[in-house]
Amino acid sequence: MPAQTSSARGVSLQGRAATGRYAYRAKATRPQAPDHAERAKLAQALGIHRQVLSHATAAIRTLTAARNELMAQAIEDGLTIATVSAVTGENMKSVRTIALAYDDLHPSGLPRSTQVAALKQKSGELRTAERHRDQITERRGALMVIALRNQVCDDLELASLTGLTPDHIRRATRGIARPA
Repeated sequence: MPAQTSSARGVSLQGRAATGRYAYRAKATRPQAPDHAERAKLAQALGIHRQVLSHATAAIRTLTAARNELMAQAIEDGLTIATVSAVTGENMKSVRTIALAYDDLHPSGLPRSTQVAALKQKSGELRTAERHRDQITERRGALMVIALRNQVCDDLELASLTGLTPDHIRRATRGIARPA
């Protein structure tokens, strides 16, 4: 019995090609489905990194506000902008802007050495928190690369897991060799 074909689409109904020849497809490679356990493990790791990054960012905001208040108080108490700039590592324009933002401060009467020590300590804590945030961001980037290389997640899934936009994911993983 000849193969029945649909004349409208030229499609075989019995597994034969429209030209009458059989198309053998057993050797066609199919992309491996991502392992469900691997995807769950990666999703959990990205979720943890998202939460830890959120905490680190909140800590940086808190430390920045405290350091800025110390800077403004030191300027109000008579320390020069150059001294505060040298102690904190901020440029003089930023120090001046921060000092002008706090207009309701009164002289505290603390000695210069105490203010300088407090500024050094708070600036050191802030730099440590920023390094910690950078490490978390690097680890998150490494997890994104692993997910894309192993085809565990696509850009949209990674965006939802990390809280980033799909465009940011594409830019961050540009140049990463992805299996076809």
